[in-house]
Amino acid sequence: MRFRRVPALLGVILVSLAGTVATAQDATPATAQGKPTVEQLQQRLEELTVQLQAVRQQLQELKDQQKKQQQQAETERLRREAEAEAAKAAAPSKVDTTTSFVSGTRMQPQLNPEISVTGNMFAIGGTSEKERASIGEWELDVQSYLDPYTRMHVVFSKPEDSGVHLEEGYVTWLNLPGSTSLTVGKKRQQFGVLNRWHPHAYDQVDAPWVLQESFGEEGLIGTGLSFDWLMPHLWASANELTVEVMNGNNDVAFAGEDYQHPTVLARLKNYWDLTPDSYLEIGLNGLHGNADAAGRLDHDFYAMDLTYNWYPANRESYHELTLRGMLLRSQLDLDGATRRDAWGGYLYGQYKFSPHWIAGLRYDRVEDQREAGHSYWGFSPYLTFWESEFVRLRGQASFRKDNLYGTDRRFVLQLTVAAGPHKHDNY
Repeated sequence: MRFRRVPALLGVILVSLAGTVATAQDATPATAQGKPTVEQLQQRLEELTVQLQAVRQQLQELKDQQKKQQQQAETERLRREAEAEAAKAAAPSKVDTTTSFVSGTRMQPQLNPEISVTGNMFAIGGTSEKERASIGEWELDVQSYLDPYTRMHVVFSKPEDSGVHLEEGYVTWLNLPGSTSLTVGKKRQQFGVLNRWHPHAYDQVDAPWVLQESFGEEGLIGTGLSFDWLMPHLWASANELTVEVMNGNNDVAFAGEDYQHPTVLARLKNYWDLTPDSYLEIGLNGLHGNADAAGRLDHDFYAMDLTYNWYPANRESYHELTLRGMLLRSQLDLDGATRRDAWGGYLYGQYKFSPHWIAGLRYDRVEDQREAGHSYWGFSPYLTFWESEFVRLRGQASFRKDNLYGTDRRFVLQLTVAAGPHKHDNY
């Protein structure tokens, strides 16, 4: 409202000047009758000049006052905006506290475990294998974080030729001091990379032959303790040490259920980031156990595994190259103070050439750990189609050359389905 006084005041001043000029004009004739002097006219002109200057000064003061008020109003507006932004930045962000771990006695949805179901089904045919369909193996996977420090994982398995059994059931304490974790229970052991995986997560239809020769079709599974230590950076981008002490009831590698002494496994994983698009991982593995119940005959395994993976940044959904292999040596004590050494290994590469298609080839070579002079080798090309992240189709042909039992050719069609949050996990 103060800004509107300026036009009104200008009007008053102009009216006043007009009145003054009119008065001067009206007085001129009367003065002329009285014959005014030059000094009187000069004096009157000076008075009018002084009045005009006073009016100009008042007008300038009004303009300066108006400008000052505008500047003050703008400054006040900017100050209020700055205070509002400062208050917004200083205010603490709202933390979501709706989920909290209080106990396992209340069945809130937040505490329900994550449940997944996976299944493998096959159509098989070959030289020494009759053509048949197989339901393969189905698994029920249950996982839950019991609290911020503890995680539970249970897997029930139903193979085609046996009943339901507990394949894994363990509890892991996470983030212990010194970048360590501790697992207690029954689990697939960390010998190499693939033994930790479940069959539905394999890159091929089956596990590499050297792992089947060493630990059987089910792989190496034990009950006991597993200790993991994420070591400081040494010679690699990351180094991790795993030590497992298990009961070693594997029927192929050790004495099975009659076993009375623990097995000890150690694995050192070394990881390098080669480029922003690729990495290299090398693992050194050692496993010690006994082949007899009395604990007199040792059975030791030594292995080195290697994984190279290339996935172009922002294009990993379209292209990816994986190379993986293992070289394994078995040392088995026999009666009579003799020992049998056997070598084996595998190497495979696979390439993703579209978001849904992967093609690969695996090479296997194995020496029998218990039968002298028996060995076999072969290769297996395969093609995988990911219909979605829940459904996968795969075709694999295998050629196997056995020095005692001849040549075997086999073709397998695999259908893998999954439901739940943990679909085809590999570890």
